[in-house]
Amino acid sequence: MLKRLLQRVVATMTKVAEVAESKSEAVLHDVQSGKIEKHSAGTAKDRIKRARYAMLLAYQGREYFGMQVQKEHPTIEGQLINAMNKLGWITDEMKEQPNLFHFQRAARTDRAVSAVRQICSMELPRSDEYSETGANELNNLLPQDIRVIAMRRATNAFHPQKMCCARTYSYTLPTFAFAKPTQLTNAAFRISKETIDEINSVLSIYKGTHNFFNYTSRRYFSLQNLLEIAVNNALSVFREFDDRSCHRYILSFECGEPFLFHDDIRNEDVEFIQLTVKGQSFILHQIRKMVGMVITVIRELQYKSYIQRTFESERVDVPKAPGLGLLLERVHYDLYDRKHAKTHEPLTDWGSAVEARIEEVKFELITKEILLSELRHQSMLQWLADLVRHDFCADPTAEEVQKQGFLTMAVAKADEAREEAANEAVHDADTKSDEKGQSQVNGAPAVDALETEQKPSEVSFPLQFIHYQWYSLVFVW
Repeated sequence: MLKRLLQRVVATMTKVAEVAESKSEAVLHDVQSGKIEKHSAGTAKDRIKRARYAMLLAYQGREYFGMQVQKEHPTIEGQLINAMNKLGWITDEMKEQPNLFHFQRAARTDRAVSAVRQICSMELPRSDEYSETGANELNNLLPQDIRVIAMRRATNAFHPQKMCCARTYSYTLPTFAFAKPTQLTNAAFRISKETIDEINSVLSIYKGTHNFFNYTSRRYFSLQNLLEIAVNNALSVFREFDDRSCHRYILSFECGEPFLFHDDIRNEDVEFIQLTVKGQSFILHQIRKMVGMVITVIRELQYKSYIQRTFESERVDVPKAPGLGLLLERVHYDLYDRKHAKTHEPLTDWGSAVEARIEEVKFELITKEILLSELRHQSMLQWLADLVRHDFCADPTAEEVQKQGFLTMAVAKADEAREEAANEAVHDADTKSDEKGQSQVNGAPAVDALETEQKPSEVSFPLQFIHYQWYSLVFVW
């Protein structure tokens, strides 16, 4: 029975194959005889030749929700793609599906993060006009906070993210962020050479390969890793310390020279400084947390040796500096440039004329706005006010009540002392009131206790206040 069934199936499949072959031969004969024309895509006349292009751009990210397209929010890519669609470079279908023209970016900058040498790539109809006039045409349609600097032909296999061998970021901040406990944290602060040397010493700890497990937010597994979890009966869906994706290689991390910028509102000069870090790649929040940790150490809120502990498996809460000063400076394509030096222009160094244009756009569009925003909103100063209460011992991923750190407990203890002193003052007032009443009964002259006592809000308690920064006080017994 089974044998006959198999024979019938084989016979049916053979018959289907023969019919398909005969039909294909008939169609081929009709094409060769001219009865059927070839598909238009096969003719050289109708086929559009396409090529891969690299785009160099700078943008101020303050008004955007990051680099990558989001339908609900304004993004850098959204503005670029809309402009290319208006120019007729891409179709409406490509606008909705950027993967159709192979649109890619070198780095996905986060919300409010700016970039000065971001690289994007795309596949467009082959034309020399993109390199000559493409940047100006796009800039006429783009908002003023997004500027296309130049465009160049790239290899057909070029991928800006995968072929990038390193990235350089800078972080600009006021120098008073590095003030010592004995120094005032205000605009009059000027950093010393000794402090700059100390900063560079702390920054050097980050050089090399380290596990930055504690320098990012909770990281979810991919589908492949989730399957591995199911097989191994894992208990957590979050990446752990031994996850290799948390390892990052830092090539350099240095502190630059301080410079002054005038605050027109307060009519004073404020000193700023720039930290520059170059690494193969970075994970979410890594740079901001590295900067936050360095500030903490220089301000003597944590030991220098504690940085090594942050590379270990124990979960600790590393403070995250404000995002305002973070800037993508450059993406590096050293290997690509060497490999294709004879056939294509380099993508790391775009030449002196382009670099001059970049520096001009960088200051007017990005650096100046960072400095003005810092002076207007005092984001670093407000962050420093909260830093004194930061609990390093807390697990940032846990939901239960966290173990309090030394500084948090010190502030809580000071609040308890203030409340206790106020209660004692009220108790003393009640006691004196009773004594006054008793004196009146005995005929003795009464003393108005309410005139001699201190009000609860004016009670002094045995604490010395040290003016640590404008918005916070450290309480010392």
